[in-house]
Order: sequence, then structure tokens, then C-alpha cells
Amino acid sequence: MAQTILVDASPEKRLFISLITRDISLVAAFLDLIDNAINSAVEPFSDKLTTAADYLAVANDPNIKSDVTIDIQFDKNKVTIKDTAGGISAKTAENHVFKFGRSPGEDHEDDRLSVYGIGLKRALFKLGARIQMQSDHPEGGFNLDLNVPSWEKDPTQPWKFPITTRDPAAGGTTITVTRLHDEVKRRLCDGVFLNQLSEAIAKTYAFYVPKFARITVQGKEIDPVSVDIGSNHTTEIFVDGPVSCAVTAGIGIPQGGSFRDRSSGWFVFCNGRAVVSADKSPLTGWGGGGLPIFQPKHRPFVGTVFIVSRDPERLPWNTTKSGINEDSSVWQMARQQMTAVARLVISFLDGRYTDEGTEVASKDLQEAAGERTSVIAAAVAEKRVFTPPSKPKAEIMRIQYDARIADVRRIAEYLRKPSMSGSDVGRHTFQYFLRNEVGEA
Repeated sequence: MAQTILVDASPEKRLFISLITRDISLVAAFLDLIDNAINSAVEPFSDKLTTAADYLAVANDPNIKSDVTIDIQFDKNKVTIKDTAGGISAKTAENHVFKFGRSPGEDHEDDRLSVYGIGLKRALFKLGARIQMQSDHPEGGFNLDLNVPSWEKDPTQPWKFPITTRDPAAGGTTITVTRLHDEVKRRLCDGVFLNQLSEAIAKTYAFYVPKFARITVQGKEIDPVSVDIGSNHTTEIFVDGPVSCAVTAGIGIPQGGSFRDRSSGWFVFCNGRAVVSADKSPLTGWGGGGLPIFQPKHRPFVGTVFIVSRDPERLPWNTTKSGINEDSSVWQMARQQMTAVARLVISFLDGRYTDEGTEVASKDLQEAAGERTSVIAAAVAEKRVFTPPSKPKAEIMRIQYDARIADVRRIAEYLRKPSMSGSDVGRHTFQYFLRNEVGEA
């Protein structure tokens, strides 16, 4: 007689860790750790960050300030990230922080950069085999000391991390990871990683630094990279349920008199975090996606997509927040708007450009751009339309006509210049008629 048997389908920790860490880069792992700190720093202002326009209002409000610091230190043996962003209470740690994913119906409206409930754990597992975490909080914090290989071997269900409580104290969190993985050690010491991480932080958190937090890496404070755009731009705004989106396109402000490749293309922000920078690929419509293939003549173009939602899962970023989920309905709507707002700018650039090499410098483009403004300000401004500057009236025109070769040669011989070309003869006869019959102005 047939029987129903419940087979063991419990997850295997080692496989799980491998799966969640395989596709995240080391730079993205560090950014995930920073996301958690900035998310805490922004939490006191979360009710003021509902729409794209709210972000600009907060950025410009001198009464909104934060003294949060985030410090990152690393060498071949250890990675430490320390912040003063308020800390995590033992209760929050027990019920939320270390869960893989979010429970159905779990409220996370105060979150802006914490999306799927997996980033912190994935980043820590990516780095090394021993994870120590100390968090102080006014309601009481906690200590965590996790030996990952030992935890992997523990078959106890459900999964748990052991923490010990700390007495109430001023908020702040310190994470230390040791017994680093071999590939992590090599990357940290390869002479390239430090610059890559610093550049990624400068671009990713341009909205948040230093308004909400100051970030230092190896003792050096990171200055945000802000791409500027001219005030003459197009902005369209749409709302899709809990998501608001502002799409802007215009002409960038040249750096050192030239338009640079790294400052052109599309820039996409989700809740103020840069997800895509200077993109010129089919992802943002270039080359078959509604816009032409990006060419040197398009270097003055700057476009921004600023997408905001109190429910970060509705935003079109991928799980590592390093790219776009192209199947997102919000992204599909944004792509349509991007094509529409870019057309006037692209048409203007196509109509006035002659190839001047790898760097484009042009006074008329600077005048067409208008006054300098940040892409954040442009992205959340009211609806407006790019106005192509009027073309100056032409003062010169080309004259072409056919004449018998024999007659042209007769004129040249008459002028005792038999080697004159046809164009020289034409200019001479034009000037003769203008001077002797019309009279020069």
C-alpha cells in the first residue's frame, strides 16, 4: 500500500553560502556594508524621503544634518568597518537583522537601501571565515562572534546565530572579519582594489556624502563625484503606484573645457544610490533601444533617471544593487520616458556636430547647456523641456553652376592667368560683377 514519506529537503549551508556570494564582486560586498550604515543614518529622516522631489528638498535643507562617520580599514589579514550610525538593538538583531530575506508583511518603510534582507550576510560571508560584530544601541546592543565553518557544520534547524547582549550605550557598530578568503586577500593587496573601491564609493553615494555621512577608506575621506548638467534640459515625471520617477536629459558641463566620456551617458539612481553611471549601452536605450549608437558627437549628452519608493523592493535594481533588473515594469516605463526626453538633445547634437577627435570642446555647446546645476537637482526638478538654441543666420552660401570649359579657359587667358581653376574664375567674375555693376556695400 502506497505511503506518503516526507523527504529531507533542508538547505545545506555551505551550498547556500556559495550561491549567494558567487555573483557579487568584492567592491559590491563593501558597498553592501556601507549601505547598511547609510540606511541607519538616513532612518531619522525617512518620513521626509517619499518622492524624488523630497530628496532634493532634504538635500537643500540646511536644518537637516548628520554627523555619522563610516570608516573602512583593511589589510591582508583583516577587514574592519566602523560607523556611528545609531547602532542595532539586540531585539532587532534577534528578530530581523540576521534573517536571510524578509518575512511576509514585514514593515521596512524606513529602509531606503536595505532591500532583500540578504546584503549584510552575503557581504560578510564573501569576506572571510570569522565574523565579529559589536553594536551599541540606546536600548541595548549585542556582540556576535561567528566561526563560519563551524556554523556551516551545525545541522540545527532553524538556522541561528549566537549573540550576547550589551548594555545601553550611544549608537554605533563595528564589524571585523578575519581569516579572509584567499581570493579576498589577493584582491585587497593587488594595488588596484583601493582605487576601485574609492571611486565606486564616490560615485555611488554622491547624494548621501557628506550630507548624511562622511566615509573614509584607509584613513582618507572620500569626496563625492557629482556630474553637472546645464539648466537647459528636459524633465518628465511619472508615478507608478508607490514608485515615483523623474527622467532628465540635457547637456553636461565640460570639465577643463572638454566633454569627457566618463561624465556622459545615462546615470540611474534608486533612492538616491547610483546604480548605473555613464551608461552608453542598449541597457539605457543606446543602439537599437530607441536611441542611436553612442558616438563621440554625443559626449555632451547627460541623462538621469531618479527612481524613489518607500518600498525598495519595487525599485528596478538587481539583488547586488550593481545593475538594473530589465524586466521590471518600472524600468520599462522609465525606458520609454528616457527615449522621449533624449530625442531633442540627441537631435540637436546630431545637427551641429563635426568630428573633432576624442575630446569635444565647443563654446556654443556650453552656451546651449545653460547654467550649471547638479544632476540631482535636475533630476527632481519640475517638468520642463530642452530648448535647442536658434541657429545663427548663415552669412555665406555656396554658388555652383556649369559653364563650357572653352569659355572658362578664354576668361583665364584674357586675364593672362591660363592656369586659373574653374572656381578661381568663378570667384573673379563674381567679384567683378559685384564691384562694377552692383557696387560693394
